Amino acid sequence: MGRGFMNYHIRVCARAIIIHDNCILLNEFNDGEYYNIPGGGAEPGESIKEVVIREVNEETGLDVEVGDLIYALEYEPNKCGGCYGDTHRLSLVFRCSVIGDKTVQVPTIPDCDPMNPTEICNGAKWIPIEVLHKVHYVPYIHKQLMDYLRNNNFTPRFIEEPLVREL
Repeated sequence: MGRGFMNYHIRVCARAIIIHDNCILLNEFNDGEYYNIPGGGAEPGESIKEVVIREVNEETGLDVEVGDLIYALEYEPNKCGGCYGDTHRLSLVFRCSVIGDKTVQVPTIPDCDPMNPTEICNGAKWIPIEVLHKVHYVPYIHKQLMDYLRNNNFTPRFIEEPLVREL
């Protein structure tokens, strides 16, 4: 093993896809400029499921039950021109269901844009699935997400960034 690998770090993240009444829960940035699903990085001593539960609660005020793994998404900045920052990340995305009230709260710890940490999430919103194709979703996984939602396909997938935006 080369010396460079001893200090190499991959940030492990966990995220939630939450569907209710034909809507998906997304974090909104810059008044609708773009959206992403709730979640974030693991802290020392946390299991992946604990990360999902904590992050969803911090960002939306909702309590969730963690279900099946839907996909793993890898972002390696050197292969992607650093489009989402310079940290190598592996995100595990789970299907989750809300426990109790589904009213979204103001985030206690808002998500921020990795390329511009001063740009903070406006909060989470329930977005109707039928208009999801019109939403700028980061990372741009519309095809994979829509396939999953239409077919209710729980077969886990591995996706690598960057994805080319389909016109």
